[in-house]
Amino acid sequence: MSSDQWNLLAALCGALVTGGLLVAAGGYRPAPVPAGRPPSRWAARVRQAQASLPQAWTRRWRLIVLASGAAAVGGWLYWQRPVHGLLAGIAVLGVPWIWHPAGTSAQQIVRLEALAQWIQQLAGVHESGGTLEGAITTSAPRAPAVIRPQVRLLAARLRVGTTPAVAYRQFADEFADGAVDNAVMLFLTHTQEHGPGLSRALQAMASLTEQEAIQLRTVDAKRSQVRTGTRWVSVITLLIAAYILTNPSWGEIYRTPTGQAVMFALASAFAAALVWMRTLAQSPPAPRLLDALPVPGTRGGPGARQPEAAGRKGVLL
Repeated sequence: MSSDQWNLLAALCGALVTGGLLVAAGGYRPAPVPAGRPPSRWAARVRQAQASLPQAWTRRWRLIVLASGAAAVGGWLYWQRPVHGLLAGIAVLGVPWIWHPAGTSAQQIVRLEALAQWIQQLAGVHESGGTLEGAITTSAPRAPAVIRPQVRLLAARLRVGTTPAVAYRQFADEFADGAVDNAVMLFLTHTQEHGPGLSRALQAMASLTEQEAIQLRTVDAKRSQVRTGTRWVSVITLLIAAYILTNPSWGEIYRTPTGQAVMFALASAFAAALVWMRTLAQSPPAPRLLDALPVPGTRGGPGARQPEAAGRKGVLL
């Protein structure tokens, strides 16, 4: 390539890196979403990816983004090639997912166990007397830490006069999990039936949820070998790639334009394989049993659709 072509390529890569840094800055300090406006598809995917990580990594998300941007710029300056810098930044950004190839499964298990414990608390409080709404308000400060923010928000909605059916549906939408929907369907059925067997139904629901957590933990343990293999294959592959790139006799071929394209294609194939192995190593969430409530401000408003699942009779009552 001529010097003019190299200059043009450098200018294009500089624009890409600048755009990437701007995106990273936006991820470091995300703009507030206006009330009633659903997040964009890209923002939803980023939040879903963050949610699949352990909380310790999620709290350090901004530092990871900054480290990724620094690695991209540093790699480009060190190797004098744009693809080298791009892949260095992506490698740093992907370290949390490489080291924790199935964080979602562990979070699902902890959530199920917390849900079973909370439902058992509701059964004990309700058995001593009072309404379901009162039991929820009483149990909110003592709810398991994993679901405590959502339970407190549910109790606050009930205290300010939100219709119980709507408050329960909003509680379910915050989790978007079929296991939570199953418990909410019990709540919705009670709002219509007001049957005397709620305490027994809550105890049975807590037992079923606990059994589901045990079964998921058993399946998750069997998949531990897949996760361990995925982690160490990824780490070893990255170490070998770093050694090749830093070795002048082996990495020189990737400094040409064709080598840059080949390296980008190989890295893309490697990333796709990691995503596929990650999918195999984690358990999908339980399918939802309730439709999500319409977003406020959209056609029909929040009360346009009634909770049709509230009338289902297969919920222990």
